[in-house]
Amino acid sequence: MFDWNDLRYFLELHRSGRLLTTARRLSTTHATVARHIENLERELGTQLFAQHTGGYQLTPAGLTLLKHAEAMENTALLAQEDMSQGIAPLGQVRIGVTEGLGNAFLASRLVELMRQYPGLEVELVSVPRFVSITNREADIAITLERPNADLVISRRLTRYRLSLFASPRYLEQAPPLRSRDDLGKHQWIGYVDDLLFTQELMFHHSFCRHPQVVFRSTSVVAQQQAAQAGVGLAILPRFMGQRDPLLVPVLPEEFIEREYWMCTRRELHRSVRLRLVWDFLLALCDREQAVLMGEG
Repeated sequence: MFDWNDLRYFLELHRSGRLLTTARRLSTTHATVARHIENLERELGTQLFAQHTGGYQLTPAGLTLLKHAEAMENTALLAQEDMSQGIAPLGQVRIGVTEGLGNAFLASRLVELMRQYPGLEVELVSVPRFVSITNREADIAITLERPNADLVISRRLTRYRLSLFASPRYLEQAPPLRSRDDLGKHQWIGYVDDLLFTQELMFHHSFCRHPQVVFRSTSVVAQQQAAQAGVGLAILPRFMGQRDPLLVPVLPEEFIEREYWMCTRRELHRSVRLRLVWDFLLALCDREQAVLMGEG
């Protein structure tokens, strides 16, 4: 019978892909990590990892063990929660979210949740990329596309709208802009096409067939700041652009509509503290729908 403790090292090496990263996360040495993996492979009589240039990757036997190891981990986490929380839910929930929604919308509104449940610790991972819940980067992920993983529960969180914004300084110096036909004469701000983490961000051609993009960034916050500086036109969520005193709407009748999806691992959906955050986010976006759609 193998040592249950070895599974901690197995799971962490799978998630990080590197011995040194695993050792740092578990506050130990890379030699200790390697020893636990060797013990597990010896007891099971099979190789669990193959080392590649990109790090350690699971073998077919490792993939088989992964399902059972994650189920055991989840059972232990739920048991710990049931035993320790009682009536007052406590503990940590990590939300992975796209940069714009995280920085410009959620960050200032999560205080309401934390006031309701003082023992709840919220981590907001707000980055310009996809945050994986299957690799344990987050407990709840908010994405621009509906997830299709088998072990994931997902729900549409909200619709939102994007429009064109620019600084008054740019508009004073630029060619006249009275209709969509004028957009081809202007400078644009956009994403780095070959670094897009989702095709949902390819929306320039919804406004202009041949936009003259002069500044690109993987960060929507950087795009917003470039627009503030007068670089050109930026396509921003209305909940960002309409509340920016340094920007004004351009052709406000023109917009595109997108969706945010929320997902979590199926077994974690039973967690009390996760359900508190899940339900809060749904209620928040429903209540703030006018802000997200840029209405009123």
